Amino acid sequence: MPKVGMGTYQINSVEGYWTAIVECGYRHIDTASFYGNESVIGEALQKIFKETDIKREDLYIVTKIWGNQKKDVEGALKESLERLQLEYVDLYLIHWPVSYDINEEGNAVPVKIPNHKVWADMESMVRKELTKSIGVSNFNVQTLIDMLAYCEIKPVCNQVELHPYNTQSELVKFLIENEIVPIAYCPNVRTDTNDKTAPNDLFSTEIFKELQEKYGKTAGQINLRWGLQRGHIVIPKSTKKERLLENLECQSFELEEADVQKISELNCGYRICASKGCDF
Repeated sequence: MPKVGMGTYQINSVEGYWTAIVECGYRHIDTASFYGNESVIGEALQKIFKETDIKREDLYIVTKIWGNQKKDVEGALKESLERLQLEYVDLYLIHWPVSYDINEEGNAVPVKIPNHKVWADMESMVRKELTKSIGVSNFNVQTLIDMLAYCEIKPVCNQVELHPYNTQSELVKFLIENEIVPIAYCPNVRTDTNDKTAPNDLFSTEIFKELQEKYGKTAGQINLRWGLQRGHIVIPKSTKKERLLENLECQSFELEEADVQKISELNCGYRICASKGCDF
């Protein structure tokens, strides 16, 4: 799995994926049925396969099952594959551990679908060669301990919100010890300026100003490098060529361990993504 991927939430242009994959060299593309852009990605991939030397096997494509699709995991994955115009994905994730149905009023109603049942269905997707591997997203330590007790195929990753304001150190430690890869979404956190309880802009903090001067790198590169050195895979989001290339360059240098620790000390448990009723 490439260490730097492209997050795709709200990216709905074929040109954006062409820029990332063809012009910048991205190979790890992360999407989800919930994002509503699998069809656009499928269109972009077909254009790339037809007009360049890039082949399907050169790419690492990730998608996810949403909370109201878990009664039919195979059906959900096949629908994603149809939209993506692919025969398989490289990684299929359970987006959240919670499940729900949509009632007649169009509202989400929680339903109890045991994760062990959903996971067994996910494992069957590997056996049917509809995905090469499976994993989870937004799972905490306890849900993972339970899963490791009953799974036949271990989740390869847990995709969670990880950045200096939300380091989730105990979760990351557990994942690494159990050889489950932490994948960081929202790694370049942007705080809500309308939220009076939100911390200051991350890249305007004194430590980031100091480290930009010390390493001659941008704040974004330093931040992504911090994640890599903690053992994360990072999937920042952008469609701008200069930013896409900048993000990839985080792999070209190393931070001193003392500086990694200084950045980690910014942790305050701040999140920009959360599911009501969940503590992950």
